[in-house]
Amino acid sequence: MLATGTLNSDEPRDLDLPYKSRFFLQPLTPTQAAQRAKESAKDIVGVKSLIDKKVWPYVMNDLRLKAEYLRNTVIDFKPKDEKKTLKELTKKLFNTIDDLDHAAKIKSTPEAEKYLV
Repeated sequence: MLATGTLNSDEPRDLDLPYKSRFFLQPLTPTQAAQRAKESAKDIVGVKSLIDKKVWPYVMNDLRLKAEYLRNTVIDFKPKDEKKTLKELTKKLFNTIDDLDHAAKIKSTPEAEKYLV
């Protein structure tokens, strides 16, 4: 018997697609990328409820996951000539996310709240 929740992961999917399409993230349209960025940003701000509960491993995991989605969305799906400008802008954002991650690592609520403002 399979453990709960593993049935879907044990089934092959989309076998008619090329190998690369089955196992790698596919590029998003600009509209999809913008929506994904908004959702990731909202989720990053939503980590405040986890900080209030002091569930630090969840804070770190959520931050890292959502930051990676955001990082990939913001930079990877832009034309090459726009990437340089975006890298400077996003560098500040991702530094703040890294600082928030560090605050979660040291389990400091005041430090974490400082970066959520």
